[in-house]
Amino acid sequence: MKKLFLITVIGFCLTATASGQTLTLSQCLDSARAHNRTLQNAALAIEQANLQVSEARTKYFPQISANVMAFHAFDKLVKGDGVIPPEVAAISPALADYVGQPYTVRELSSAYTATLTAMQPIYTGGQLRTANRLAALQRDVEELKLHLQEHELEQKIIENYWQIAAVKYNLTTLDAADRQVAEVHRQVEQFLSAGMCTDNDLLRVKLRQQELASQRLRLDNAKHVLLLLLAQQIGLADKKIDIELGESSRVQEVQGVQEVQGVQGFESSNREELSLANKAIEAAKLQVKIERAKLMPTVGVGLIGYNTGLGGLSSRARSIVKDNMLNAMVAATVSVPISNWWGGSKAIKRRQLEVRRQQNNLLDLQEQINVDIESARADLSQATKQIEIAQASVDQATENLRITTLQYRAGTAPLTDLLDAETLHRQAQNSLNNARADYQRSKAIYQLKSR
Repeated sequence: MKKLFLITVIGFCLTATASGQTLTLSQCLDSARAHNRTLQNAALAIEQANLQVSEARTKYFPQISANVMAFHAFDKLVKGDGVIPPEVAAISPALADYVGQPYTVRELSSAYTATLTAMQPIYTGGQLRTANRLAALQRDVEELKLHLQEHELEQKIIENYWQIAAVKYNLTTLDAADRQVAEVHRQVEQFLSAGMCTDNDLLRVKLRQQELASQRLRLDNAKHVLLLLLAQQIGLADKKIDIELGESSRVQEVQGVQEVQGVQGFESSNREELSLANKAIEAAKLQVKIERAKLMPTVGVGLIGYNTGLGGLSSRARSIVKDNMLNAMVAATVSVPISNWWGGSKAIKRRQLEVRRQQNNLLDLQEQINVDIESARADLSQATKQIEIAQASVDQATENLRITTLQYRAGTAPLTDLLDAETLHRQAQNSLNNARADYQRSKAIYQLKSR
């Protein structure tokens, strides 16, 4: 089911962007989950952790090893000349007749031995069990890191998305300003033809138009760069994209902001950062157990089988000594790390201090997250009020521009007043645009941090 969902998301994102269509914020987030390389690497880290868990489990099974050794000498290894001594008669009376006779020995020029060993750990002081728990813990950590990176990426995309939205809002305001100044330019040309103004007035209008064109150039460039960054974040760097605002740009009533104003920390219980900090404490405690286990005896039992062959023996030697031997034996090992006891207590103490350090980190992180959530709530509350203030400024600036335009047409206000009124109106509208985008950004980030 997950694979089917992923394929559906990928196909949808490719269809949406192949023709240059715009993307909503939700579509950007879906595309990032499917294509972002940082998240892909995090998923690969989870796969590695799963393999490490499987690898740790194999330590419970017998450890099997095989060894083969062979040699061939350039000369016989056992050789010599002499006379059979009288002592052999004491060993065997049947050899008494050979006493005093000369002998020559030329034996053994090659040999091989093959050994197969299987050792089963019986008791390791808890090292194997603890190592498996650490491997499983590391897998949980990698999964939490993936969720944390998803949230961090989501926050970056949200911030970038609404920065682009603010630029697009300001471009819309600039379009209206262009139309207003173009209308003023037409009126000034008419007044100039009628001798009611000077060339300086026309120059002022043209300078204002050039100023607006310069602002448009800066805004277009900022939009281009921000869209490139967004495309890279959502894994579509090779495609041309744009964002779709639609109904999402409207300011809606903030739900629940006042209710959470006085609450400390209840939203932070499910934060990945806290889960990771708890996992760090658990890992530190497991390290203490491992250090203690290193001081315990280890017991193992096993089976050893071997085959040995001798080469270069004479027929007489082969009648006495077997040139091929096959055997097996049962073995048991007990290892006591006596010398490790001298420094082991220090290692345990060091690991215990690490547990305390991770516990302090957890308490500090809890406080930071509470501050982070409260800061996001305050930003959202402030953004809501900023919209009200900016909207009032726009209403006042709009009315001022309307009155000044009428006064200029009636000849009771100079052109500079009209251009100043247009500037104030554009600035007020830009402030409202930025406030609207900041509200949407603050709301999304607050929801992200408090969930």
